[in-house]
Amino acid sequence: MRSISTDLAAKLRLGAAVFAERGYDAATIEALSEATGVPSSTLYYNFAGKQEILAFLLQDWLDRTSVVVATAIEGPATAAVRLEAVIRAQLAAMADDPSTCQMLLAELGRIDHLPHIADAVQQAFHRPVAKLLVEGAVDGSLAEVSIENATAVIYGAVTLTGLHHVVAGDSHVPAFDVDAVAADVVGLVMNGLGSR
Repeated sequence: MRSISTDLAAKLRLGAAVFAERGYDAATIEALSEATGVPSSTLYYNFAGKQEILAFLLQDWLDRTSVVVATAIEGPATAAVRLEAVIRAQLAAMADDPSTCQMLLAELGRIDHLPHIADAVQQAFHRPVAKLLVEGAVDGSLAEVSIENATAVIYGAVTLTGLHHVVAGDSHVPAFDVDAVAADVVGLVMNGLGSR
């Protein structure tokens, strides 16, 4: 894959809907060209095939998500407050790009064959959350926990809840009320399900 310009990347994001609606096997370069307004010759020039386009779309979304998560982590607040901001940022990224999230859900099996995507997920979410869990144990705002398990639980709660709302919602952007969903997810992550 060649280096992709910002303008081309923005147009290519429209191609996520093709993968989401048709699935990988039925998505064609011609359909991607039609959806994005990018000539098929340009797609063939920049990508070896639709698997590279799929990988680009996922990597692009993860890169953008990584930026909003990094922004949420910054600041002098306690680790618990910053963890809440990370959860909200991740859900907002999902609500703002429902087509890519639907594509992600539809192509989960294929993603296993794209190892750099798994690395990008670690970079975009797992490592920042793990860092906050360690900092939270130090500043007293979070309990000491198994970092690996807690990170996986938080990732699962955020990702599956976001995907649920993307799939269950209509085609509007944002796909769901980020503040309401984030409040519920944060409440469950921070307080659990036990009665008080």
